[in-house]
Amino acid sequence: MRGPTEFHHQRLSSVEDLLIADPHELQLGVEKADGRRCRSGDPEQFFLPDGTRFLRREELDAERARVDGLCRGCPVRRECLAAALVRDEVYGSWGGIAQPDYQIIRRLRREQLAAERDAA
Repeated sequence: MRGPTEFHHQRLSSVEDLLIADPHELQLGVEKADGRRCRSGDPEQFFLPDGTRFLRREELDAERARVDGLCRGCPVRRECLAAALVRDEVYGSWGGIAQPDYQIIRRLRREQLAAERDAA
């Protein structure tokens, strides 16, 4: 399992202000946004093929570029990532983040929540 890098910490940090929002309002905002390519495209393009869990470096770089290209210019990239984290989505690419990187960001968020619970 790959560990988090500065990239993953930055992406999580970039949506922290949205993670405290009402999850229903956050999702509704994503769904109503105009200009989302995912709105009319094949939803399967945001998921790795079945049986694909570990990618070699060159495959990962290609997947990152592909997903970034799908979401480039989307007006709700941050909100999409935040909504997926709030819903604790297990699979898929969200907010322009390829699935392998999303998994790491999700793990960071879950660790963050656990630390907050332990501190309370």
